[in-house]
Amino acid sequence: MTSNPVATEDLQVRETPMPIAVVKLANRVIVDVSDPLVELVGAERSDLLGTDATQYLVGEPNAALPLLVTGEILGYETATTIRAGPDGTLDVHLWVHAFDHTRPPELALIVVDDESPGGLPGFPGTAEDVVVLGTVDPEWRVDRITADVTTLLGYDSEAVVGTAFLAALHPGDIAELLSGVGHAVRSGRSVIVRLRLRNRDGEWRWCRACVASMGESGSFAFVLTSAVVPSGDGNDPVQLREHLRRIAYEVQASRLLPEANDLPKASDLPAMQRLTAREVQIVGALSKGHRSSDIARNLCLAPSTVRNHLASVYRKLGVTSQIGLLAVLRGESGPQPGDR
Repeated sequence: MTSNPVATEDLQVRETPMPIAVVKLANRVIVDVSDPLVELVGAERSDLLGTDATQYLVGEPNAALPLLVTGEILGYETATTIRAGPDGTLDVHLWVHAFDHTRPPELALIVVDDESPGGLPGFPGTAEDVVVLGTVDPEWRVDRITADVTTLLGYDSEAVVGTAFLAALHPGDIAELLSGVGHAVRSGRSVIVRLRLRNRDGEWRWCRACVASMGESGSFAFVLTSAVVPSGDGNDPVQLREHLRRIAYEVQASRLLPEANDLPKASDLPAMQRLTAREVQIVGALSKGHRSSDIARNLCLAPSTVRNHLASVYRKLGVTSQIGLLAVLRGESGPQPGDR
C-alpha cells in the first residue's frame, strides 16, 4: 500500500543540527535540506531544492543505492567527494538511510560528515537508546559482544559468546542479512538492515543492525539498536522527527564498528564482555594513542564523563591505570609499572 506523500516542511529538517538532505528515491530529487548542509557546501538553499542529488557527486553513486531503492537494505555509508562552492570539492563521508517506513522507501536521508574534529553534532541520546557492539567469526558464531545486550535482548553477554548468530535471527530475515553482509564484503563499507531477533523471553524484537565486513571470510562486526515499527500513519510528523533523531544516534553509534576488530576476543580476554559499547569506544581510542581530553572532545563528552567510563573499565578489567589497561589489551599479564 502506498502512503501519502510526506510533508517535509512539517519535519523541521531545516533546523536539524546535522548537515542533511532529504531525497526522493524515485528520481533522486532533493526535497529538503538543513541549514548546516547549506553552509557546508556553500550553496543557496533555493539552488539545492528540486535538483538531482547525484549531480553533486564527483564520480558515480555507490553501488548500494539500488539496494536501498528496492528496500533490500535500510541504509549504507560511503566515503566520497562532493562538489562544494562555485568550483571546489569536499571529501566527505555519507550516511544514507531510508527516511520513511514504506517498503520500498519513498525518501532517503543523506547525512554529510566532513570528518572535522568533534565529528557530527546530533540529537542527545535517551534512556531507550541502547547500542550493542559485537563481532561474528567466519562460522557465524558470536565471538565478541558488549554488556548492553542484556538491556536490549535480556541475555547475559557471557552466555551469548560462542552461540550461532543465526539461532537468534527470525528465518524471514536471513535473506536480508545475507544481502547486507554481501554488499558490506564487496564494498568494504557498512550497511544497515532491519532484523527480528529473539529475546530471552522467546519473543521477536525488531532491531536495526549496522554490519561491516572484518576482512576475514564470512566474519563481520555489527552494531544493534532498537527499531520501532510505527503503528498508524507513518507520515505523522512526530514519528518522523523521532525517526530522524534515531538515525542521527545510529550514525554516531556506527562509529563503533572500526573498534570491534582491534580489541581482544572473548576467548582471549573474557572480561571484555563486561564492557558497554561506549566503554569499548573509549578503550579503542586509548589503545590508538588518543588522550582522554581528545576522546572527550571527539565524542562530545565532558572530560569527567570519560574519566567515569575509564574508572568503570579499570574495575571490570581488574587494573588501576591506563598503563595496566593497555598491557591487558596487549595480552600481557601481571602488574605493570605504574599500575598501582
